[in-house]
Amino acid sequence: MAFISTGYNPQKPMEGRISDIGPRKYDTFFPPVIAKNFGKWLYHEILEPGVLVHVAESGDKVYTVRCGGARLMSTVHIREICEIADKHCDGHVRFTTRSNIEFMVTSEDKLKALKADLAGRKFAGGSNKFPIGGTGAGITNIVHTQGWVHCHTPATDASGPVKAVMDAVFEDFQSMKLPAPLRISLACCLNMCGAVHVSDIGIVGIHRKPPMIDQEWVDQLCEIPLAVAACPVGAVRPTKEEFEGKKINSVAIKSERCMYCGNCYTMCPALPISDGQGGDGVVIMVGGKISNRISKPKFSKVVVAYIPNEPPRWPTLTRTIKHIVDVYAKNANKYERLGDWAERIGWEKFFELTDLEFTHHIIDDFRDPAYYTWRQTTQFKFSDTALTAYAGQEAHEAQATSGVTQADKDIVVKFLTDKAGSKTKFYFNNFLELFPDASPRKVKAVLTALVAEDKVEYWSSGSTTMYGLKGSGKQSKTEEGK
Repeated sequence: MAFISTGYNPQKPMEGRISDIGPRKYDTFFPPVIAKNFGKWLYHEILEPGVLVHVAESGDKVYTVRCGGARLMSTVHIREICEIADKHCDGHVRFTTRSNIEFMVTSEDKLKALKADLAGRKFAGGSNKFPIGGTGAGITNIVHTQGWVHCHTPATDASGPVKAVMDAVFEDFQSMKLPAPLRISLACCLNMCGAVHVSDIGIVGIHRKPPMIDQEWVDQLCEIPLAVAACPVGAVRPTKEEFEGKKINSVAIKSERCMYCGNCYTMCPALPISDGQGGDGVVIMVGGKISNRISKPKFSKVVVAYIPNEPPRWPTLTRTIKHIVDVYAKNANKYERLGDWAERIGWEKFFELTDLEFTHHIIDDFRDPAYYTWRQTTQFKFSDTALTAYAGQEAHEAQATSGVTQADKDIVVKFLTDKAGSKTKFYFNNFLELFPDASPRKVKAVLTALVAEDKVEYWSSGSTTMYGLKGSGKQSKTEEGK
């Protein structure tokens, strides 16, 4: 009855309800062509670095131009983004989780005009306001945290080192010449607001000294129990201290237990941890990824235990990351992510090739209950196929192509041969049409068998796979001459 007395009617729960609190539903922001074809897309391709096309069942096409953006933007810059969206995209614009700016148009003529407009917009110093790139087998925009400009516990800046690193690897942002996509992220302290733990290259700010205690303010600004409870390693304990002839409530820090995370400062402003006297710096981590492709997701590993902060250009950090990227690009196989490459050659060889020093400070791996109990990856399957895989690679391949007949393979080869004069690469959906009564698993098995026999090869952008006859097409000839 209490709800009734406040005016709530359980028979009409929506009556008088205020529904305009919070953001509007996402689909109200869709451009008309996206709303029309939502959930009905056939495929997408990367036409060139930073430019994609999505094709719908209706035949509609959407061309997307991806530009590198900044985590922190001025209102003037945002107004210019809106101006471009109004001019070319009917007022629609999209921001990605990696701070990219994406403009979408519906024709090649509009695409050409949009690209020309973006390329012509420069900062006073001559750099691009809207650099196009960050797709496919290249370096994406660097996702990062707040750093010195805003965060209260940073061990390094965010915008500064990100700008310096991106300048060094900018060529790989605007091209797709790497073996596979490469993600770089930065977190300005151990709390890791960024995605550094699952990035190909992660930059993490670290403190190396315990927090200081400002006895004048600790009893006035802090709730001591909160400061004690905030420490994840039990390095903070309550105590009494003498200050200016009076006994005050305070804390004591057990330095040998402190991990320099800054959590105590979050609860108590009188326990500052940032140090400008050479203690703060960064760690470089390598090998993380979220993708399930080829291998399961990985946590990144520490490969450089400490680099001091060197503003404004962070030369040691920048030089080290550029070297890691160059060595990876030279030695990895096509489609092989940085962590997959390091694990294939062995981490000892990784340190040798990259000329990085291996010390006792370097962490080998992270393990928690998920390591033992969670099964949330495509690499773990409760199936007969998975059981067979443990018996060896040959048994696994036989299981994957079981039931495939020569007639099945001849159908695919004839289809590819007949089409060779007009087109050399086809999507998986094209092969489903050849076997209208077969399951996708069966069609996949036929293609796998032909790939194993070296009659068919496949190409992948990381999200889309195409198949063609071995040695046919311009891309194949380019790769053979590489």
